Amino acid sequence: MTQLAIPLNGNQVRKRAFPEIIKKYWMAYVLILPAIVLRMTYTVLPLIQTIWMSFTSKAMTNPGKFIGLNNFIFLFKDELFLNSIGWTFFYAFAATVAETALGLAIAVLLNQKLRLQGIAIFIVMLPWVIAPMLAGTIWKLMFYESGGIFNQILVTIGIVKISWLTDKNWARFAVIIVSIWKNVAWVSLIFLAGLRSISKEILEAAEVDGAGAWKRFWLVSFPLLSSTTLLVLLLRGMGEVQTFEQIYGLTLGGPGTATRTIAMYAYERFFTEFAYGYGSAINVILLILTVSVGYYYARRLFNIEK
Repeated sequence: MTQLAIPLNGNQVRKRAFPEIIKKYWMAYVLILPAIVLRMTYTVLPLIQTIWMSFTSKAMTNPGKFIGLNNFIFLFKDELFLNSIGWTFFYAFAATVAETALGLAIAVLLNQKLRLQGIAIFIVMLPWVIAPMLAGTIWKLMFYESGGIFNQILVTIGIVKISWLTDKNWARFAVIIVSIWKNVAWVSLIFLAGLRSISKEILEAAEVDGAGAWKRFWLVSFPLLSSTTLLVLLLRGMGEVQTFEQIYGLTLGGPGTATRTIAMYAYERFFTEFAYGYGSAINVILLILTVSVGYYYARRLFNIEK
């Protein structure tokens, strides 16, 4: 009697395939196990501890007790915290958009047939390899009101000195400029990889149809870079929301609290005031915001890939 072949659904295929994958690659899983354990030890466990402490009143001189959502309720009545949220979002939006646009423009230039192209790429990449704290400190020296190179240039050409780091608005502008300088290299590298992955046949066909350089970019290359653009927005958006080192090195969050991000406020509460419970609550909010930004762009990226 002939048996009919019953097609397997996706879940059944995965259930059959999973043991076969384990059997085939068991040695690979054994070799990466130490790395997984190490990652769990230094990432997941501290994360769990931070979440737990956010529900307590723990401090240096206080073992703390469970207080439920009190830390979070007080957070949204804390004017300093609310101000840091507003500045963090403004900074993250401005820096991410500027880095993406400028990085794409630099990538387009680097994708041309240039002499000494390798040297040009090397020079563009230099800011990216500088430690964020060091980058902030270097720019701080250049932004000094007395003796800083920028004010010296302004005085030389007959323009009044600018209070780069002592005026609230100029300090915020300076912070965004430093972030763009530091991160645009990475963005341009990602876009350059995306541009070089575009088939030359597509561009040549557009050229044959009479499309000029601008039309080829805007109507052909740019739409094909949609996944790359979303990836850049995803990673840079998450990175900017968590920014700490370079702003700390540049302004220490000042003048006053003008450039203090959520991460800096959490640091001050945790390591300066030793309010571990309250500082942990701020970090939990920062985690939620970062994951939300990542989820938004990751979902859009996934939809494009589908």
